[in-house]
Amino acid sequence: MKKYPKRPPANDALKETPETLEFPVAPDLISRPQRIDPQAMLRRIEETMSWRNKRPGEKERRMAEKISVEFVL
Repeated sequence: MKKYPKRPPANDALKETPETLEFPVAPDLISRPQRIDPQAMLRRIEETMSWRNKRPGEKERRMAEKISVEFVL
């Protein structure tokens, strides 16, 4: 198992609060409700994932998109 580095001490100056958090302004954004049930979409992804991974060149394409830097969420 991989050991992660210890977390640095909290820096309150870097914390975002509702007062400091800024959202981008997009006046032309039109918010629409979902048209597909999320569970139905997950089932569809589950059905197609096996054949998608078997396509020629898929492994190489995924490796090319891979992030080379490790990070912890």
